Amino acid sequence: MKTYLECIPCFLRQALEASRMATHDDGVQAKIIRRVLRETANFSFSLSPPHMGQKIHRIVREETGDPDPYRAEKLRYNMLYAQIYPQAKKMVARSENPRDSALKLAVASNVLDFGPPGFNLGSKIGSILESALSEELAIDDRASFWRTMEKAEEILYLGDNTGEVFFDRLLLEHLPVEKVTFVVRGGPAINDITMGDLDDTGLNGFVSVVDNGSDAPGTILEDCSPEFRQRFEAADLIISKGQGNYETLSGIDKHIFYLLKAKCPVLARDLDVAEGSLVVKEVLPKAV
Repeated sequence: MKTYLECIPCFLRQALEASRMATHDDGVQAKIIRRVLRETANFSFSLSPPHMGQKIHRIVREETGDPDPYRAEKLRYNMLYAQIYPQAKKMVARSENPRDSALKLAVASNVLDFGPPGFNLGSKIGSILESALSEELAIDDRASFWRTMEKAEEILYLGDNTGEVFFDRLLLEHLPVEKVTFVVRGGPAINDITMGDLDDTGLNGFVSVVDNGSDAPGTILEDCSPEFRQRFEAADLIISKGQGNYETLSGIDKHIFYLLKAKCPVLARDLDVAEGSLVVKEVLPKAV
């Protein structure tokens, strides 16, 4: 997916947010914004938004010396989702269609808003999860998703954010996990999951995990490691989680299921759905 003019304010917001997480020095923050403005002025709109996101967060790390500005937020969200995972698992097990419920929660997981640090999920968790399960999908290719899982021989599951990875695990528990490889980022990219963020998620030892060799907030194939690109080419099915993966892979000639929320008007327009919609979208390779 290419970049649109509406993406520019988001680039600047990301730069300011990340710089403030990494440093309280106004001078350093200003230097970051100036560098990002120069990069934006020369950025090709034919590239995807995560191409620019990668540049932004490299600038933030270079100027602040902080190798992972979002590390505290990532830890907080892993802790919050770990707190609700057991209850979510019970709700899935008790539902009329557990595997569909697991898929729905994996898609809806970035909808959950847990409030500020210290927010007590306790009495609210039931209503939060019920709301997520009851929301309709704007694009609903779930039936094909399950049929394809039974036939696929080598599946790559491209992860997205920390925290949400616990709900990816809920879905993985309903997949032929011996045929699945879960993919994380090769380096810090906003709040996306990396190898260093997997502790206590239960994925290590449950499913094969690799990193893609890239610090982009998406899957920019030309920036990924040769080893990952070989795996991607060999896989007969890709499960792509989240907006960044969609933005970088849409248009790729591959059998892909996109699991995401249309978080912004640009993405919603590209998908032809209302902003905020939940999506399970199948894209077949041209040869099929």
